[in-house]
Amino acid sequence: REREREREEEDMTATMAAEKKTLEEEEDVLYIPTAQTDVTVVLPWKDMSDAELVVDLFMAEDAPLKYWVDAARVYYNRGMKEQYIYMLKEITNDDVGEHYDKKLKEEDRGKLERVQAFCGLAENEIDEAQAAKTKGERETALFAAQNYLSSAAAIDPSCEVTEQWIAKGQLHLARNEVARAKQSFKEARLRPDYGENVNCSGLLGFAYCCFRQNKWSEALQKYIEVMETLGSAKCPNYVRLAMAACYLRLKLPKMAKKCYQRVLALDKYSAEAQAGLGAQKLISNRKGEAAEGLSLLKRAYDSNPHLSFLLVSLCEQLFHRKEYSDMAKLAQIVVQSGAVEPSIKAEAYFYLGMAYYHADQSDQALRFFRASKEEDPSYVFPNHGIARVLIRKGDVTGAIEILESIVETNAGDLESLINLSVLNKERGEMQKAVQYAERALSIDKKNILLEEYLANLFASLDARKAFKHFNLVMKRKGEAQASPGTGNLILMNNSGVMQYECGEYIKAMSTFGQALKFAEKTIYFYPIKYNIARTHEALGSLQKASDLYKELLTLAPGYMECTLRLAAVCFSMGYVDRSIQYCKEGLKKYKNNPQILAMLVWIYLKQKKPREANNYLQQMLEHCPDEKNFIDTALGGMYLVTANKRSRMGDKENFEKYLHHAMTFFKQALASNSRNMFAAHGLGVCFALAGESVVAKKVFDKILEASKQDIKVVDMPEVWQNKASINLERGSYEEAWRAYMHCNNKFYKGKNTSIARLMAQALNAAGNKDAAAKLLLKASHLAPTDLSLKYGIGVVLMGHAHEVIEAGMQIGDDYEERLESLSFAESRLALTEFYTEFLHHYKTKAVQNNEAIDLDISENEFKRLRRETTLMSGRLKTARKDAETMYTRFKEMQDLFHDEQEMNRMVKEAKDKKDERLEEQKRKEEEERVLKQAEKLSSLQEQWAFKVPAASTKKAVKAEKEDNSAAVNEPSPWDLGFDSEKEEEEEEVPEEEVPEEEAPTKRKLKQLREESEQENKKKQKLADDLGLDDTDEDMDEDTPGEASQRKTGILESDSE
Repeated sequence: REREREREEEDMTATMAAEKKTLEEEEDVLYIPTAQTDVTVVLPWKDMSDAELVVDLFMAEDAPLKYWVDAARVYYNRGMKEQYIYMLKEITNDDVGEHYDKKLKEEDRGKLERVQAFCGLAENEIDEAQAAKTKGERETALFAAQNYLSSAAAIDPSCEVTEQWIAKGQLHLARNEVARAKQSFKEARLRPDYGENVNCSGLLGFAYCCFRQNKWSEALQKYIEVMETLGSAKCPNYVRLAMAACYLRLKLPKMAKKCYQRVLALDKYSAEAQAGLGAQKLISNRKGEAAEGLSLLKRAYDSNPHLSFLLVSLCEQLFHRKEYSDMAKLAQIVVQSGAVEPSIKAEAYFYLGMAYYHADQSDQALRFFRASKEEDPSYVFPNHGIARVLIRKGDVTGAIEILESIVETNAGDLESLINLSVLNKERGEMQKAVQYAERALSIDKKNILLEEYLANLFASLDARKAFKHFNLVMKRKGEAQASPGTGNLILMNNSGVMQYECGEYIKAMSTFGQALKFAEKTIYFYPIKYNIARTHEALGSLQKASDLYKELLTLAPGYMECTLRLAAVCFSMGYVDRSIQYCKEGLKKYKNNPQILAMLVWIYLKQKKPREANNYLQQMLEHCPDEKNFIDTALGGMYLVTANKRSRMGDKENFEKYLHHAMTFFKQALASNSRNMFAAHGLGVCFALAGESVVAKKVFDKILEASKQDIKVVDMPEVWQNKASINLERGSYEEAWRAYMHCNNKFYKGKNTSIARLMAQALNAAGNKDAAAKLLLKASHLAPTDLSLKYGIGVVLMGHAHEVIEAGMQIGDDYEERLESLSFAESRLALTEFYTEFLHHYKTKAVQNNEAIDLDISENEFKRLRRETTLMSGRLKTARKDAETMYTRFKEMQDLFHDEQEMNRMVKEAKDKKDERLEEQKRKEEEERVLKQAEKLSSLQEQWAFKVPAASTKKAVKAEKEDNSAAVNEPSPWDLGFDSEKEEEEEEVPEEEVPEEEAPTKRKLKQLREESEQENKKKQKLADDLGLDDTDEDMDEDTPGEASQRKTGILESDSE
């Protein structure tokens, strides 16, 4: 039945091909109008094999050039490439152009057709460039295409012909200038196609450029627009295939599958649709679809063995099946084929590179990866292949650069981010490794392995963050597992370790205890119990830790770490001999073990026995060549300590000798391991002792900078301490104090008395002696037996007293405050004398008894401090005497000043009282005078009110009116005249002797005014001579005019 079905399909295929051929034969017929008659020549395509005869026929009949173009299209459709090219060249020939320019009208000269012919020739050259095997051939073909387009532009400078923009876009695509090609196709879209509203050619080119730019949604939209424009019946299948490709890139496989099925419905022999649908079925997880997919791929391969897309799909399947040899053969066929899409060719080069990579031929693989990158720069996978090759060759830096370029273009490339994290971790750049791991985790948030990897990275950088991530991993794994397994035990143990690193020992103990419950009868029981012992040791329970270590050694006699920790605990408890014994027993079991030998070196160095330590170092050097770096570092440290001692003893020659040896060993250690920060620190100390403080500071700064990448460097407080010491030596006291404080607070929680003493030294040098004394006194409470602190207190107190005494008295100073400060200095000197005598007596007694004391201060320093204290005491007495004398004089002067002030006050009070009495007397006299004048005025007003003369004649009335009008502007004779005494000097006329008062005349008023003015002038002159101020009085007085007006008003009212 299968054979019968295949035979029926072959017959049907032959029938359809014959029918299609017949239709094509009917369609490819050329109609040529004659020049002299209305007859049209019908020319089937079979008679067009000789292109020269066709051209002669066109020339003889003066056929318009559009028929020439139609003939060229027939040649192109029939695959007659030579005739097609010949026809286009004849159209673009200058002779043909001149012939038609002379004989035909303007509208029939065929400029449009000549432009189309040039564009057709350019497109042909572009095809040749894509099929070229060498770069030179490709460039030559592209140059020729550019020349053809330039000739077309010369005919049509405004580029109104659509084919010009289409050809330009194809040329830009051939040069991988996708953006410029897209712009050209966009211009083509703006010009309508022949008989259509939308230019589908430009739209297809635009969509393809969008696809090349990874703008798949936009490309899909344009392809759909083409289909809607042409209609489903006229739309070619390659549009649907392009839509399927867009759907696949957009991760919509169901829509892509519908496109392939539609293409197969229209053309069931479409190899492209069969290959696409087969590849989809092949990668699906559904049962039976894989076999169906392989069947479709086989049928597509049978239909078109050279189909590039199909071959690349097969290469992908072979790659996943690890059949690299067959994959290489198919990829080679794609590469050697003709005009292939750059993206498909790039994939073929990539699979070739992977085949050579798995065959351990790195150079060939690298060449093909780079070729793939040249074909399609946007293709990312070749970069991954190049990175793999570089990693295999050991070029980690180059691999990182390639992967970083991938991440720049595609920030969501998970594989690249993980590889970058791993590579940076191998290089020791832990911060970068963490950054890339965090970015990868932000993309794949549910990846438990990635979460655990990030936790392990943080374990060496930030214990708190590591603990957080370990908890997340435990939570997720706990949800996935019914009971805690091995993975959860490890995570719980790691979480406890992070809590231990954070200093949360109680929480760590609880976590280790929970893990120990689940670790019964497992191999993880021993390390978890060991961690519990370490936690007891950190909490100070040394006896409990010792018992646990011994128990572990009983259960697992070969547990070397327990032996080392037991020796360390015994040493901390003061059992030095027992500690050395444990180490030697460990050496019997683990002969020449470097860790045990290093422990012995450390113990003997702590005991200040450099010879024994050197013996074990030599043993390590002989039997542990891998520990050469540690040995060089340890020897450098030993020589450095010895050089420092020689320097204090004043032995300059041996100091320089041992210092040179120390620098040599530190340099050797750094040469073998540039990240040995202990050796770098030792070298910095050597530079500082040699007087090269600038170089030493640079070394310490580099170590602190490296501490951001390495947790081990962060645990080196000596770096901060030495950097601060260099700042102290160079006079940067504030920077030194800050560095000491940072070191003490960060590493010792502010309880390191040695660093506190150095901080006090910096404060003392900066002049802040009060703060230095307070700091030393606080430190002495933390370490009462520290003799160096007491000596430092004495020095600082003596310096503080010296400052107070030498300050002296300044103008304007308070003598009482000066006496108080001298009393304060006296107390400081008393304390200094007490500490000095105590230390001197203590050291003298220790020397007599041959006892060792921890006080590295010579006898001369004690004598100097005592001598300075005695001198300061004498100066203090002199300063106090001078201050008291000056204070007494100040008091006497102050008393005299107060007496003088009191006398001046009494004199002033007497004078003020006298002035007050005079003022009061004057005021009373003035009041009496005013009262008399008021009484006089009142009497005059009463007299005039009852004794007004009668005017018997008109002449008297007229005179009276004149006098009254003059009285308005003249001063009144009845003015009170407070400053005048004229009325007192005149004699009063007895009332009974004056029978009748006459009204004052104008002359009388004038006379009274003159007398008043003279009297006022005399009064003013007298006041000026006496220096009195009459401003207030003048303000209260009325001017003569005002008084006159007021009196006149009274008289007028009385008259009425």
